[in-house]
Amino acid sequence: MAMPDDIAETSFPTVEEPYARSSLKKRCTLVFCLLMASIAYLGVRTHRPFFHDDAYITLRYANQWQSGNGPVWNPNERVEGYTSFLHLAVLAPLQKIGISPEVSARIVGLCSYLAIWITIVYYSYKTESNQIRRLTKMMILMGTIPTAFITIAWSLGGLETPLYMLLLMAATYLFTTFEHNQSMAKAVTVGLLLGLCTLTRPEAALFVAITLTTGLLGYKSRKISLCILLVFSVLYMPYFVWRWQYYGDIFPNTFYAKLGTPLGKRLQDGFYYLHTFLRSAPWTVVLALASWSYTLFKQADRRTISWKYMTAISLIATIYIVWTGGDHMPAYRFWAPLIPMYAWFIAHTWSSQADTATFRQWVLVPTVLIALSLSQFLVVEERMQNARRADPAAAIGKQVGSYISKNFPPQTVIATNSAGAVAYFAPDHYFIDMLGLNDRTIAKRHDFPIRTHWQQFPGHSKGDGQYVLSRHPNYIILGPAEGTVAHTANEKKVNIVWFLSDQEIAEAPSFVSNYQLKTVPLSNTLIFSYYERKQATTHP
Repeated sequence: MAMPDDIAETSFPTVEEPYARSSLKKRCTLVFCLLMASIAYLGVRTHRPFFHDDAYITLRYANQWQSGNGPVWNPNERVEGYTSFLHLAVLAPLQKIGISPEVSARIVGLCSYLAIWITIVYYSYKTESNQIRRLTKMMILMGTIPTAFITIAWSLGGLETPLYMLLLMAATYLFTTFEHNQSMAKAVTVGLLLGLCTLTRPEAALFVAITLTTGLLGYKSRKISLCILLVFSVLYMPYFVWRWQYYGDIFPNTFYAKLGTPLGKRLQDGFYYLHTFLRSAPWTVVLALASWSYTLFKQADRRTISWKYMTAISLIATIYIVWTGGDHMPAYRFWAPLIPMYAWFIAHTWSSQADTATFRQWVLVPTVLIALSLSQFLVVEERMQNARRADPAAAIGKQVGSYISKNFPPQTVIATNSAGAVAYFAPDHYFIDMLGLNDRTIAKRHDFPIRTHWQQFPGHSKGDGQYVLSRHPNYIILGPAEGTVAHTANEKKVNIVWFLSDQEIAEAPSFVSNYQLKTVPLSNTLIFSYYERKQATTHP
């Protein structure tokens, strides 16, 4: 039997202890959020030089549009060589008021990036009533989405990626809240966001289908699904009809240019793309898989409709990226919009235990996220390293395009593989995109061989040398943006940028007889090599 003295020495939890523990968690949350903001700031400084050459393709379309020629790459040639209409529609007015191309694209990217931070705060506060859970969810999402260098790099990279990431995140996150509160106002908003998503990237139609299916089968609500479908259709279908009538194709020209590669090769590239992403810091997908598995086996009450919905979104999106063959660009561009999906599983699993966990248990998750975020400064593989410096094609292409603009006669026709900065900075010239992104004939070529090393990269497999020569271009730039000398032996060389059109042109007798090599030093380290037609022609 316990003696009175023993009872007096026994300690019992006091009423103040949970409050003290809660207060400590709140103070630590502030510290962690400041650390995450610091990581994001340093990440922006680290990736500040990065601006991708393909951004100039959309910028050229925007420039042509605001000049009165319509959304085209060349005047009077209606080819949809861009992927994101919404991004284009936002850039065009920015260029019209005189904002420089890089700045206008970065305004869109950084505003989207800032909106991602705001969305995280809003979503966390709206979906959790318990303050500790609310702060924990916010901290987890901040520690996985805006601090990821993939997100930061593409916020500066000039493409539509951060805008698409924001819209897809907002649409899917909002739809997960239907589990607790369904309303027509939210259904209208989801439909609007999904419509904007699809205007930004056409593959977002996959997520529209998943959302409608979940509304019908998961939430058992025809009214909600019909409302989402109606709002989406009102926004998207007029655009779809217009672009089909304007460009003449159901899909963007980029779809035909990039998906002409044999399925086996695409799957090989796609799985490699997934494999390298899984190994890349901060390993968000690995954490998401661990969290998803924990919920599957240990949290029966958390296997909700929203959990199943996000599982379907993540799975279908991952399969689609693998099916397309991935992407050649730095910083895993195709995976960036899925970072919020993967992060959702981490927050869903661990925020639910935040109010009952001891301080040591609670502090573990944000500590791990901070450590993994910091590891991005140290653990850098090639794709991420390339996003820390200026894109060579953009930097060199800017010099080449400026030279062409000043020294080549206006309206002349130039064939090039580098369709970004070279074409943008020579706005008064016509260009033949020898990789096919902006050329319907090359994009839809089916019987093309794989002959060069550089054709293995997604989006670089197609070409048509005979077709290019049949258009009698005034100038031909073989290989990279600065050009290279025509040698048929380049077919076997790995260290020389060389594509199918280059090889077929170099082998053509008409090229040898009708074109002559010219070289111009643009700087102490840069030589511009191009071929000039002996008998000049101009675009009709």
